[in-house]
Amino acid sequence: MGRPVRIPRVVTRAVARVKPRVPRSAWPLLLTLRSMAGNGPLVGLPRCRRALVLAAHPDDESLGCAGTIALLADTGTTVSLLVATDGEATRGSSLPPAQTAARRRAEGERSAALLGASARFLGMPDGCLTERRAELANAIARCIAELRPDIVFLPWFLDGHPDHRAVSDAFVTTVVGLAPGIEAWGYETWTPLPPNRLVDITAVVDRKRASLAAHATAHLAFDVDAGLGLARWRSMHGLLGEGYAEAFLALDAPAYADLARRTAAPGP
Repeated sequence: MGRPVRIPRVVTRAVARVKPRVPRSAWPLLLTLRSMAGNGPLVGLPRCRRALVLAAHPDDESLGCAGTIALLADTGTTVSLLVATDGEATRGSSLPPAQTAARRRAEGERSAALLGASARFLGMPDGCLTERRAELANAIARCIAELRPDIVFLPWFLDGHPDHRAVSDAFVTTVVGLAPGIEAWGYETWTPLPPNRLVDITAVVDRKRASLAAHATAHLAFDVDAGLGLARWRSMHGLLGEGYAEAFLALDAPAYADLARRTAAPGP
């Protein structure tokens, strides 16, 4: 009974000892091997042909998974972004809602292009997605049927923002009709999650930073760059505190939906 417990510790200690003598270019593989032997989140980029990223507002994807989007796009994955609102209710904007929406949509398109993704927008009312979950679920289902993604990235189901939770809830209702084999990867924006997957985004952190900067109107409400602090902190969970990482709660879609139904906080 004791041997399986000691093996992860031996591997972890060995990695810590040899890491200073290994070329930096080999660190990602070394840390992935370490994660496979340990009890923490598995470190590594998923392999997929097509990925769909769901977001409630322009900038959610930049905060939650911009680095992962960039890495996937660089490997040849087709990454599509579906944004539920145009962010017209942005606090701090002195412009009329329609002009704020136009600016934020343009910024979202620019951010997606920086990451190597394409973006589409549903134009639903910002701040009101809880009341539009059925319509949102239908739109997500149509998008999945059209794009046939292998992985869906989405705000995780206990995120602290009601619009983010509405996107999660809407996705959960679509799972019954999904093709088998689709994975759901919950990402974090407002509320940290308990991760079982970690993606090292150190090599593309400048693109994540540029993606965040593209959302200039969102910066009127708060400093969106603060999201980099979470990515920096996440490096402690599998990168020995080096660089930047994005964390996910990833399961096959039916298991993810079941967990969400059993544990998600009730909506307002």
